[in-house]
Amino acid sequence: MLLCCTLFYMNEQSKKPEPSLGEVYKLAKENNRMLHAMRRDAFVGGILKFVWWIALFIIIPYVIYTMYLKPYLENIQAAYQQLNDSAGTLSGAAKDVENLKNQFPDFGSFFNQLGGN
Repeated sequence: MLLCCTLFYMNEQSKKPEPSLGEVYKLAKENNRMLHAMRRDAFVGGILKFVWWIALFIIIPYVIYTMYLKPYLENIQAAYQQLNDSAGTLSGAAKDVENLKNQFPDFGSFFNQLGGN
């Protein structure tokens, strides 16, 4: 059955007239235009894809950082700096107490009773 259908189709194809040279030329030109358009679209699509990924991985995170995270991080950094400054002040105060203890030996025994060295 398949052989019969195939032979019938081939007979129908052979009955069609050969396309003229002008028709072949017109089809080739149309095909060439379509291929050039496909190449151009692929090139432009590649450039747009590149721009999209740059925006996704560089520009959008930078904008999110500057608009939303930067104020919080600056507050945390200021609090940390203030904590470091107070720790330095406490260290300086401890040194002042040590100097006071060394300058006044009577007070040294008082500080020792309070738990000093």
